[in-house]
Amino acid sequence: MRRVTRWALALAALACAGPAFAQDGIVVTAERRAQQTATLAGGVAVLGRDTLDLIGAQAPNEALNRLPGVAIHRNNGLENLPAIRSPVLNGGQSAGSFLVLEDGVPIRAPGFANVNQLFETSLAFAERVEVVRGPGSALYGSNAVHGLVNVITPNLHGDCRVGVSSASASLGSFDRATGQVEARACPLYLGINAAHDGGWRADSSVDEQQALVGWNAALGAWSMEARIAARNLNQETASFIQGTDSYKNSALSRANPTPNAFRDEQLARARFSFERAIGADTRLRLTPYARWIDTDLLLSFFPSQALEETSQRGGGLQATLYWDPNDALSFIVGADGDWTQGSLREFQALATQPAGYLQGLHYDYDVDMRVAALYAQASWVFAPNWRLVSGLRGEHVEYDYANHAPVGDFGRFRRPADSTDSFEAIMPKVGVIYTPTDDSTFWLNFARGARPPQITDLYSLQTTQTPGGQGVETLDSAELGWRGAIGPAHVEVALYHMDKRDTSFRNADGFTVTDGKTRHQGVEVSGALPLGDKLELGGWATYARHTYRFNDPVSRAGESITSGDDVDSAPRWIWNGTATWRPFAALRTELEWTHMGAYFTNAANTRTYPGHDVFNLRAEWAVNGRVALFGVVRNLTNTDYAERADFAFGNDRYFPGEDRGFTLGVRATP
Repeated sequence: MRRVTRWALALAALACAGPAFAQDGIVVTAERRAQQTATLAGGVAVLGRDTLDLIGAQAPNEALNRLPGVAIHRNNGLENLPAIRSPVLNGGQSAGSFLVLEDGVPIRAPGFANVNQLFETSLAFAERVEVVRGPGSALYGSNAVHGLVNVITPNLHGDCRVGVSSASASLGSFDRATGQVEARACPLYLGINAAHDGGWRADSSVDEQQALVGWNAALGAWSMEARIAARNLNQETASFIQGTDSYKNSALSRANPTPNAFRDEQLARARFSFERAIGADTRLRLTPYARWIDTDLLLSFFPSQALEETSQRGGGLQATLYWDPNDALSFIVGADGDWTQGSLREFQALATQPAGYLQGLHYDYDVDMRVAALYAQASWVFAPNWRLVSGLRGEHVEYDYANHAPVGDFGRFRRPADSTDSFEAIMPKVGVIYTPTDDSTFWLNFARGARPPQITDLYSLQTTQTPGGQGVETLDSAELGWRGAIGPAHVEVALYHMDKRDTSFRNADGFTVTDGKTRHQGVEVSGALPLGDKLELGGWATYARHTYRFNDPVSRAGESITSGDDVDSAPRWIWNGTATWRPFAALRTELEWTHMGAYFTNAANTRTYPGHDVFNLRAEWAVNGRVALFGVVRNLTNTDYAERADFAFGNDRYFPGEDRGFTLGVRATP
């Protein structure tokens, strides 16, 4: 009976959510160029600027969780832990399992990823966001294991208005305020955004400023597109609260056990894309890029509360050749290179700690990383309505590690000696697409995702780990799907099966466990249905099992793991729904329903979080052709819930969800 009820609720959510399909039938992520969705062998979902403006996201998860198969957990402030067709992952496994791009370029070097890297994108200025579920195509390499996110900045072609193109400001509960200005003087673009968040919890304020500069130019036979992004973040961080069901206690939820915790980050990125025709059917694109990131972070989620200082600087080049000899054949070949210098220093000032967390220096090292990759992909219409897509990517990653601290064990921390480590990964892909009609597409796709270890996997070791003991993580995926129209409705269904090997995770005692195996199986259903010109229904629901496929009865993980048990932080049921109602042309209202199913919070499957349902209400009123007012009520029913729950260091821990909050704002387009 419970299963029937859940299916009924999931279908109800599907009948009252906002569409996540590409409205124009075009995506750009799969091939690094515009492509019809009917030629895709896999699931890609899109958020356009219109929807992003309506959402007015306070943090990336608020927007991206609108898309099928995405269930990002927010920690505090702008921090988050991602999940795309996966459990909610943490540590190096999380950082290395999801590729985050801006205009097709990774915002971080492959070995220097971060679990919170979504907030480093230019999401505030995005024209659209595309999410690929499952391993990326052969064009994308390291970290595109469970999926990838591509934030696409404004298109400057064809918009030559001079002056301020849009401006917005908002005020909200918990001392929140934002302001944003975008200006165009074709072919130039400037976006500036500033935000302050007083913090729902004690000592948890956030201040951030970001800018995006863009311009296009014609340089003889070449067309050039440039983007430069910069960001400054100063965040006071509220950490986990502890105690079973403590998120239901209002006083505890508002408290901050680590009032001295913080995250400060500054970054700058630049990319230049040059493209030209070579003959009638061939185009060449060259994209050099550079990045600089500097972060200071108090590790409040560990008992040590150590200070971690990291930096990275470097860049790379993407070179892609497109050859389209006729309507039936298309070839893409290319090479990627990335060179990055990074450093990490971790120091613990507190003297009184649990066993192993000793005062003093934990790690101090530099790493030079070099990545070289070659790839090729072909698309062939081999019969009427049938298309074959096949690709292969080979990647070589090399780390030069230099340790600046005494080698050996210090408490629970192990410092390896200097070394040079290299890894190779081969990532094949093959998909078949059948399009019986213009509005119906079936696909079958097989792909491998892979990632070499992160630098923290290799060099921020603990005494339970052996230097050089971690290899390349691989995930083999099979996916069957259909997208199409049923009357006025647009529907997409996808079934997937993925096996992952050589994975690692952080156990309930904070130790890293390597050589793990997991299995991921699920079904995703999404749809959109307009009902007349006033009401739009649609949405998505997913049922998935994410399970361990190895046994560890001797407690190498600090807790007994049995093959077939659920991976922790892996709800089986998730859905998101919105009903959009336009009583008249100038007013748009939306009711959103997010359901997070119950999940285990430890690997032994002995602790659980019961799940939650949260509702949000949004409205936008176009006062005239230039001015619009907007408002949001988050957590409409004032539900007590946890944004994230886990069990660690002997305690149930929670990042509590916010109480009901309000935002009011104005948006102008002179």
